[in-house]
Amino acid sequence: MALDHIEQLEAKVNRLIEKHERIKREKESFEKRLQQKESEWHNLKGQIRQYERERTELREKLDKILGQFASLDLPD
Repeated sequence: MALDHIEQLEAKVNRLIEKHERIKREKESFEKRLQQKESEWHNLKGQIRQYERERTELREKLDKILGQFASLDLPD
């Protein structure tokens, strides 16, 4: 009878070890995905900053062009 209890205990321990290993692999997978998403986020943030700079430059050029047209004193 004691042998049955030891075998049951051993089976439970083995299931817990397997569950622990599975959860550990899942955690590693989630951490890897998180790192990828953070990298994507940083890249997208850099793109947004670049687009904002380009937008500012385009506005400045457009204002300059509009100013040149305004200085031509063309009839309406």
